Amino acid sequence: MDKASRLLLFLDVVEAQSFSKAADHRQVNRSVVSKQISRLEEELQIRLFNRSTRSLALTDAGREIHQHALRLREVLEDTDDVAGAYQDGPRGILKITSPSHFGRTYVAQAVRLYMERYPDTQVEVRLEDHLTDLIGGGYDLAIRMSELEDSNLIARPLAAQRHLICASPAFIERHGMPQTPADLSGLPAAVYSRDGFILDRLRVCTESGVEEKVALDSRLKVNDADVLIGAIKSGACYGMVSAINIKDEILNGELVPLLTNVPMKPLPSIHLVYPHRQYLPQKTRRFSDCLQEVVGTPPVWEQRIPGFENMYGYGSGCSE
Repeated sequence: MDKASRLLLFLDVVEAQSFSKAADHRQVNRSVVSKQISRLEEELQIRLFNRSTRSLALTDAGREIHQHALRLREVLEDTDDVAGAYQDGPRGILKITSPSHFGRTYVAQAVRLYMERYPDTQVEVRLEDHLTDLIGGGYDLAIRMSELEDSNLIARPLAAQRHLICASPAFIERHGMPQTPADLSGLPAAVYSRDGFILDRLRVCTESGVEEKVALDSRLKVNDADVLIGAIKSGACYGMVSAINIKDEILNGELVPLLTNVPMKPLPSIHLVYPHRQYLPQKTRRFSDCLQEVVGTPPVWEQRIPGFENMYGYGSGCSE
C-alpha cells in the first residue's frame, strides 16, 4: 500500500470514528488498518490520532492532514470521472439514497432500466425517511423532497411536487362541497406529519399575490401516505395530499378534488442532489437520465389526475 492509499484509509478511519468500523467497511482485519495507519504516521513523522480505549480523536497535525487527504480523494475522484467520460458506458458501484415511497415506486423502476442498459454496473439503494449525510455516507446521488439547505451540494430539479385537497363522495354528501377555504373550518382533516414536518396548512395565493396560510382542523396525523389516503377514502375526514401519492383514486371516483379554483403554493420541488465535484461521474449522469425518463415531464403522477394542470392555479405564475 502506497502513501496515497494509506491517506485514503486514514479518511475511512476518521469518517468511521473507529479502526474496527473502517476495517469492516474495507472487509479487512482491524490489525491491517492499525498497521497501515501506524506506517503512515512513521512516514509523515507525526502522530495523527490521540488514541484511548474509548475514543479516537485527531491531533492538531491529524486535522491538517485530514484536509489534505480530502483534497487528494477529490482529485482522484475527478480523475476517474474524466476518464469515465471517455469510456463506452458507466462502470462501478452507484450508491443512492431516497425517501421510501418514492424509492419503492420510481427509483426501483429507474434501477431496473439503468442495469438493463449498463450491465457492468452495480447499484446500492438505501431508503430513508430522514435526511442522510450524502458526503459522509459516500452516496453518489440523493433524492430530496424537502427544502434544500446544504450549499455544498449540487441540486438538479427532477419534478414539481404539488398537492391537492380531496375527500370521498361520502364525506361530501355528509358535509357538502366546500366553495372557499373558510368552508373547511371545523371539518375533520387528515394530515401528513413526520419528524417535525407537518402539512396542516393551506398555502393560498391571494389576488394580490400574498401567501395566506389557512390552518386545517387536524384530527388525524400520520407519517405514511397510504394510511393518509386510506383515511380520506373512508369518509372520516378530508385531507391534503401530494399528487405523487395519488394512484387511480380520482380516476375511479374514490376521491374528489376540492377547491380546485383556489390558487395554492406548491410544495418544494423534488431534486436530485449530488456531492459538489467538478465532474459529475458518468454513472450518476446516466442514472439521473433513467430516473427522469421514468418520472416523465410532466410527472406521471400528475398525468393520472384529469385536468390537474388547471387546478389550484398551478398553470399560472401565482404558484411558481
